[in-house]
Amino acid sequence: MQKGEILVVREWDADMFHRRVLELEAEGYIACTETYSVTPEMNPETGEITHLRSMELRKIASIKD
Repeated sequence: MQKGEILVVREWDADMFHRRVLELEAEGYIACTETYSVTPEMNPETGEITHLRSMELRKIASIKD
């Protein structure tokens, strides 16, 4: 049996988004590319319209019965 842990990475900055995804992949997470989205939204810190990037990453851990 397998149990998974799911994280959602959400970043305004594209470089920071990709850096975070790469860090998590190095820790054993698998990017669920079908969940990747880029959404235009207002950045609450600046009030500017920017693109929010998000994607789920999953880590699978084996569990013995």
